[in-house]
Amino acid sequence: MQIYYSNDNGEHCVYIDEDERQHRIFLPSEVAMLDARYFVQSEAANYVIQQLLKGGD
Repeated sequence: MQIYYSNDNGEHCVYIDEDERQHRIFLPSEVAMLDARYFVQSEAANYVIQQLLKGGD
């Protein structure tokens, strides 16, 4: 799984790329680009996202 921030075409979103699926989370304008980039690099955020994708196991 890979998590990254993208602002291509002004999308301002976080991508969660699993092998067979890709999720895109659009961020509100109140979330700064630097905050979003920090979020995707955070180990805690990665862990929480992995658990949510597993269904909370």
